Amino acid sequence: MRWLNLRTMPILDHLEKIKAIDGQNLAYLMEKFPFQLKKVWQEKEKINPPADFKEIKNVVFVGMGCDRVAAELMKKFLSFESSLPVEVVSGYQVPKYINQNTLVVFLSYSGNTLEVLSTLKSVQKKKAKIFIISGGGKLNQMAEIYHFPRFQFKGSGPSRANLGYLFFSLFILCSKLKLIKFSEKNFLSLINFLEEFSQLLEPKQKTEDNVAKYLAYQIFDRLPFIIGAEHLSPVAQRWKKEINENAKTFSFAETMPEFFHNTIIGLEFPFQTRDEIFFLFLESAFYDEQIKKALDIFKKFLRQEKICFETIPAVGKNRLTEMMAMVLLGDWLSFYLAILNQVDPTPVELINYLKNQLSQ
Repeated sequence: MRWLNLRTMPILDHLEKIKAIDGQNLAYLMEKFPFQLKKVWQEKEKINPPADFKEIKNVVFVGMGCDRVAAELMKKFLSFESSLPVEVVSGYQVPKYINQNTLVVFLSYSGNTLEVLSTLKSVQKKKAKIFIISGGGKLNQMAEIYHFPRFQFKGSGPSRANLGYLFFSLFILCSKLKLIKFSEKNFLSLINFLEEFSQLLEPKQKTEDNVAKYLAYQIFDRLPFIIGAEHLSPVAQRWKKEINENAKTFSFAETMPEFFHNTIIGLEFPFQTRDEIFFLFLESAFYDEQIKKALDIFKKFLRQEKICFETIPAVGKNRLTEMMAMVLLGDWLSFYLAILNQVDPTPVELINYLKNQLSQ
């Protein structure tokens, strides 16, 4: 199927065909990403941490799947803004250091994530400061019973289509705790930028002017390998997960500079991997100069070895804008790859099967 090109496969510019494959209209939810940010901003007064939360010594975010993505994005952004130690927990075990000086934020779109609910019980015993962000479910019920401060948003569709609610609820919380300095002017400017950028990626935009469609064609029928660094490292993980869930395609994600110390050696065998793999490098002007230099050297090697890759420069005036814009781009890329694979991007049957089996 490597013969695929824009002339022989114009499906991504055929809106009716896209709608026919996108049976549950995930595209509509993806178009609402900037709206989610705006909605959280409008309801920011409901995100109201108690005064003693400002006395915390460390922070733990708890979440799985898309909830974890929001937490990882926030952790990475905080690493540039705050000196407070931050950890992300996914699973059933919590760090032993958690105590009354620890803020533990639980994120769950469904509010019924087994690992998150189990962890909440463990954290209660440690008398930590608890804040809950959810779309409802048992987690919200427990917040009501135990009087935990919380913020509930009204999302729709699968969890991964609600990243805007999850991340910016967490963002506003951290802002109110003085971990982040971000003005209303900057926030509204970010929303306006994302609204404009989103329009360039939506289905109505033709392939020749739509970078997400172009990239989907590039990696179709190949094994995508997404590489990011610093603030874009969690974005690379988001791309990987969206490609998995939306396009039902196997993919990998790695972080620079660690990538240059091990993974690149694995290109030698099996030899046919060179024909299957496609590197996607998420690049930023904010990267450390040594990372930029190492990346340039590695790309020369890829050209020499005739291994496919694409460079994707991040857009935006600051790290946060770059992170959010690249999240949007990756989401749309995975959507268009699903259309090329001719699979409905919304259902995740195996994940739901595993969850149902675990809940019994």
